[in-house]
Formats: sequence, structure tokens, C-alpha cells
Amino acid sequence: MPAFTPEQIASLAPDAASLKAAHGLTNPGKWPLLHASEQALWGHCQGSGKTPYQTAVELHEPAFKCSCPSRKFPCKHGLALLLLHAQRSELFTPAEAPDWLTTWLEKRTQTKEAKAAKAAKTEAAPDPAAQQKRQDARRKKAAAGLADLQLWLDDILRNGLIALRGTLRERCRDMAKRMTDAQLGGIAAELQAIGELPADAQEQHLYRLTRLNLLAENYARLEALPPDVQAETTARLGFPVAKETVLAGAAIPGLWQHIGTVISEIDRGEAHAHWLYDAASQRFAYLLDFIIRGAPTALPSVLHGKAYAGELCYYPGIHNLRALAKTWEAVAPPPLAPAAHSIAQAVETAQQAYAANPLLSHYPLRVDNVRLARRGDTLALTDGTHALPLALGENARLHLLASSGGAAFSAFLLYEYETRGLRLLSFSDGAGKLHIY
Repeated sequence: MPAFTPEQIASLAPDAASLKAAHGLTNPGKWPLLHASEQALWGHCQGSGKTPYQTAVELHEPAFKCSCPSRKFPCKHGLALLLLHAQRSELFTPAEAPDWLTTWLEKRTQTKEAKAAKAAKTEAAPDPAAQQKRQDARRKKAAAGLADLQLWLDDILRNGLIALRGTLRERCRDMAKRMTDAQLGGIAAELQAIGELPADAQEQHLYRLTRLNLLAENYARLEALPPDVQAETTARLGFPVAKETVLAGAAIPGLWQHIGTVISEIDRGEAHAHWLYDAASQRFAYLLDFIIRGAPTALPSVLHGKAYAGELCYYPGIHNLRALAKTWEAVAPPPLAPAAHSIAQAVETAQQAYAANPLLSHYPLRVDNVRLARRGDTLALTDGTHALPLALGENARLHLLASSGGAAFSAFLLYEYETRGLRLLSFSDGAGKLHIY
């Protein structure tokens, strides 16, 4: 039976209010009936009415069912059922599933099978001529927009960044509108971000403008570039890659441990990058979820701290670590196996990746046998020979020191090329337990 930690359950909540309400329902007295099987948990939660709510959780996905009228998903009763099981599993007695639960589980199985059968069928190909016409129209728009961007960048670099003080924000905003018209939303967002940088952040201005210049130059000679560079360029310009194309690529098997999630703002919502690590192959990957404001809440692709046995297919590109799961089954996370990745090796790996793909903004690293040290006013990770500066809040610093006990630990990091800084995703204590930030 899959087990969930409080952190994993919290990651399933649609909002903080639902999670708080769920904690208020973990009193066993509110549950006159609690049962469990290998597949599900179910129970009756006494509400304000005469009839208790029938609540169930299918454990493997997980999925939730409740007879309450809440429009939130999962509701507070489903979350409370999981929390109560995590706290006091002995309260759940084994039993045969009642009819209402069996009907729901069977319907879910039938729906999954129908979806699998539909996916297995060869769908009728779209009209090739119409599809090509749409692609040509978008590429033409992009080419015209990027040509304008190239001229704009040439003008900026010719006059120098100092000459733009006081006007860069407005100029970036105007060019962002042009990129939106050219269906280059990612470039538009990057320009908006450049315009919001402090006026004296000239290194950051230059770094980001240079990346945009490289993208525009790549697209101008796209057909002459190697296939992996073409894929990298079009992906960063926002051209979609069909899931079928990704899943047709090589499937990499592994035991993929969740090591951290990075949340970034996007238009109308958030992007959640769930970082994964397979210790056997020493591979990294991330699965991407998009949380759109106003859209129904969906369960995350990866639960906090979980491990998954499965196959991942990487998106095309150069050192592109975004992936899709081809097969995916949650398993209990094993302790992190000891290793000996030095800081020097980690930095060399990051530099090699950037040399191969200067469009990279960050790269994941593992370092072992490191300690937290203070270097003047800044913090750093040191392995006794080399050190790396680490941006860490006071609460995170205290938690790291308390959990590691001052002993050496392993850490998973994101190396940020723009700032040459590190972001701590997680660290492993002496017992191999992973602490995720």
C-alpha cells in the first residue's frame, strides 16, 4: 500500500485554506468508519448534517471521491483521510470495498483502459497541406519578428547600455508587444523581465540581451544548423513539440527520486518544474506542470519527496532535461546512496554543458561530502578544497545546520549561469534522508 508523508499530502491541496481545514478534520472522533485495502482508503466523515460524507482515496494515482458538495478538488475530507492515515494508520481496518467504492474504482479502470485503447489506435493524420500552411504562416511571422528584434538589438549594442538609462524599460515594453504580435510569447516575457531589472545591473542586461541575439541569429540560419541546435532554438522560441514526438524517442528507465520543485511565473499562471534524479545512471530530468489561474486544479505530475519507477523520454535539444513519463509508478523513496561528486567535478560539468549550449539558463548538480561555511557576509558550500557561494535564507540555513548536525552532507543544486550562483533544491543527511526546499 503506498504511503504518503504530510509534505506530499500538502502538495495535493488546492489551497492553504483546504489544507488547514483538512487538519481540523483529523480527529478520529469525526470518522465513525475507517477502512483500507491495498488499493484505497475510505471512510465516513461526520459533517454538520445527519448523513456523514462518504470519502475515498485511490492510493496509486492518487484520486479522490467524496459525497460532499465542495467544488474544490481534492476536498478537505479527502485530504483529511490521507492525513489521518499518515498519522494513525492503525485506525484503518482491512475490509472489502463497499458497492459505492467498487463502482467508482471500476469506472476509473474502465476509463483508463478506454483512454489507453484510444491512444493505441492510429489516429487519422491531420490534413498535411493545412498543417503545413499553418506552420509556414507561424514561421513567417516569427522570422519577421526576429528580424526586427535583431535590428533593435544591434541598435542597443551600437549605442551602449549606458545610453539607455531611463528608457530601457519603455523600449523593452514596446519590443515585447512586437514579439507578442509575432507569436513569440517567451521572447516577449524575457524582454519584459529585462526592462524590470535595476538600471545598474549591466552584467545581467548584457547577458540576457546576448542570449536574445543568439536566438535571433540561430533562427535566421535555422536550416543550416544541426538538428539538435534547431530543436533547441525552436523550443526556446516557444514552438511546441508534440507529446507523440517526445514519447517516440529513447525511453530511459530508472528509479527517479524527486529532489525539488522550482516554481516560476508565466502568463496567466505558474510553471512547476519537478526535478528528478536517478542514482544508478546519475541522470537528471524534470517534468513540467502548468498551473493556469481559473482552470480546474489537477494533481501534480510528481508528489513531494516521492520516488517513481518508470521510463522517461527527453525532449529534443542540447542538454535538454525536460522529459515526459512513458511509464510511471510511485514507490517508496530509498535512502540516497553515498557518492563522491566533488565541487570541482560539479563545476566542470556545468561549464561543459554551457559550452555545448550557451542558451542554458541553469543546470542541476550533485555535490557530496560538503559542509556549510561562511565567507564574509555570504554562505558557501565547501568540500575542503573548493567552495561555491550559496544563496540561503536564515530559516533554511538553520534547518540545514540542525538536520545535518554540522556533519558533511550531499546536496542537489541548480547552478544559475546568469548570476553564477547556486540554488539549493535539497540535501541528504547522514541517514540518507532527503530534505527538500
